[in-house]
Amino acid sequence: MHLTTTARLAGLALLATTLMPAAHAEPVTYADRGVYHFESQSGCPFATAVGGKDCNRIVLDASDVQARVDAKAHAIVFSSSTQHREQEVLGDVLLQGSGLDASGMRVPLRVRLLLRRDGRKWEPDIYVHAPVRGKFRDVQIDAYSVRVKQGDGDAGPEQEVLPAPKTLALLEQPSVAARLARHFVKVLPSNAQRPSGDDITVALGLGKLTKSVARARFVSNASQEASLDEALASGTWSIQLDALSGQIPQWVVRRELFTLGLEDSPLVKDLRAHGLKKHDRIEIGAHEGKGYLRVNEKQTEFPGALASAQAFMRESFMGLILGWSRHPAATGTAPKNASAPGNAT
Repeated sequence: MHLTTTARLAGLALLATTLMPAAHAEPVTYADRGVYHFESQSGCPFATAVGGKDCNRIVLDASDVQARVDAKAHAIVFSSSTQHREQEVLGDVLLQGSGLDASGMRVPLRVRLLLRRDGRKWEPDIYVHAPVRGKFRDVQIDAYSVRVKQGDGDAGPEQEVLPAPKTLALLEQPSVAARLARHFVKVLPSNAQRPSGDDITVALGLGKLTKSVARARFVSNASQEASLDEALASGTWSIQLDALSGQIPQWVVRRELFTLGLEDSPLVKDLRAHGLKKHDRIEIGAHEGKGYLRVNEKQTEFPGALASAQAFMRESFMGLILGWSRHPAATGTAPKNASAPGNAT
């Protein structure tokens, strides 16, 4: 059974290309469940102190999934067992880049391919993340052809699920369906009377049927004029994520905890088992340089806080909006026309 569009968009809320010269590295095969980063030849967005140029990402969600990245050929090939079913996410590819918006300002852009598999049939979903709506030009993003093995493991023919030229088209000439989907997801200031790019709410729906789903807030000792990297380097900061609805799918919650490096903490045991309830809060932060993780009323030391915050800002849609508000080219106010992660296929 297909997941509903609402569920997929809600999860992603919590959560080509111009052909760029590739590094002449030998092909690398990633195996086993984990989060893997590789170099972006097109540059990285803010919050890249951890990882440097390695801001393109592959996530493998199961132990039998593999991904072979050939930077020279600009090709990524996924393979896995055929024993999986459609609702189980097996992995994703996140490609980082940038482009010029309608005003001529260069903004960070991302294309994300999410992969499921039902027996021998792969189910791809493609999404675009951008801090503003519209079409983009002079797009710079690594051009990868993403293919999947149709047989069991590494056997069988390959099927292309994301041709390299399609990434450019997604950003420069989005389809009608993609443009409509983006209107379904809204990014709003949490406080309409005092709008701030450091405090945003994601809502789903149209008109009076719009419903708030999640809120993200960034707080730091640094001034509002400080860049994101400077704010995180201040030593005292926090990222607060609030569930404003109990309808965020459990698989999304579990996957976000996994990709942000939080899943092993005892504090998230109930969230992994039951998902997020309305008014639940996850907070990642640091006080005078000491990291912590807080879930509702419980808090523990968390040395990995900075790395988790970097990953959230660098790789999630809500993090993109929060980070962009502190970019020198942005205004520092809440986004009025953020391009929400609608399905681009």
